[in-house]
Amino acid sequence: MTITAETPAPAAGAVSRRPFRLPGQGILLANVVLVLVGLLLLDVDLFSRASLSTLTPTVGVMILMALGQAFIIGTGGIDLSIPFTTTLVGIIVLKSAAGDNGALLQTVALALVVCLGIGLVNGLLVEVTRLDALVVTLATGQLIAGITRVYRGPVLAVSNVPSDLSGFARTRLAQISVILIIALVVAAIIALWLRYHTTGRRVAASSVARVAAENSGLAATRQRLAAWMTGTFIVGVGAVLLAGLLATPDLTLGTPYLLTPIVAVVLGGAALSGGRVRPGATALGALFLVVLDFIFRVRGYSSGVAQAFQGVVLGVGLTLVATSRKFRWSSISAMRGGTTRGRSVPDQPMNRENQEKNDG
Repeated sequence: MTITAETPAPAAGAVSRRPFRLPGQGILLANVVLVLVGLLLLDVDLFSRASLSTLTPTVGVMILMALGQAFIIGTGGIDLSIPFTTTLVGIIVLKSAAGDNGALLQTVALALVVCLGIGLVNGLLVEVTRLDALVVTLATGQLIAGITRVYRGPVLAVSNVPSDLSGFARTRLAQISVILIIALVVAAIIALWLRYHTTGRRVAASSVARVAAENSGLAATRQRLAAWMTGTFIVGVGAVLLAGLLATPDLTLGTPYLLTPIVAVVLGGAALSGGRVRPGATALGALFLVVLDFIFRVRGYSSGVAQAFQGVVLGVGLTLVATSRKFRWSSISAMRGGTTRGRSVPDQPMNRENQEKNDG
């Protein structure tokens, strides 16, 4: 005979140990340390008017790109087509509007619809046909790059985006770029949506455990398709603002956004195998990378040094995330006394009360 062991309740007066959560706390501490090192040791004034005018829009765009990548990594996939999608959006804004402010809204709508289509195609190939996300997005990225070159043509009659878009993207409120403000608002909306709205919780549940979501009737494939489309849509918003910020987007517009958003997501505590999206921690990861790159540039280091350091940061970040998860599960196991609910175990001795009854 076997009995089912229940999870033992903690003893009275025992101190409950919460699992250590590295991602949000760790990246916040890393940002504080980085700012102090830049200010005190490297003599880089990060809060001067010139520094803020450069940093805040760049941070805003990077946050949007990282949030888009975070949705896709949350499904267990990865999107290597983001740089090519960004470039395509920039060329659409440049060529379709042709510098005309009157055509700006239609052009932005067209660019965002194209982004939704790209997200849908990538999602269908990965989630429905179960192809590898790395291979799929690399292939679609090359396809998008070819389409972009054909669409652009040899020479454009207009080399500037509409002045209204450029003026809006360069707007600052108290030396803070409007792009950064938009990015923070988007991050807050995503965080609230994922935590409090039913559809957001369904997307998160389908990303955490696909099989469990399907067995519970959550239509996991449809939810994960929504995650792919949402992520690519956010990337499109960032690309439109980036095109306005630079005013003259070209075929290299999306080049910086291949590896860096992935590193930002990992620094935010996400695992490449999938899991919950953490918008706040992802934004802090993007901030860390942009400030780090800015310090390198001010101190005169080449872009190659910054890229090499990003690779080191990615490796360290993945190691810390894996270590944090192992520590969390070992803590949970210790709190439960090494048993799990519903596990079949050999016969256990009767407790004292039952034994006395039998003896009587």
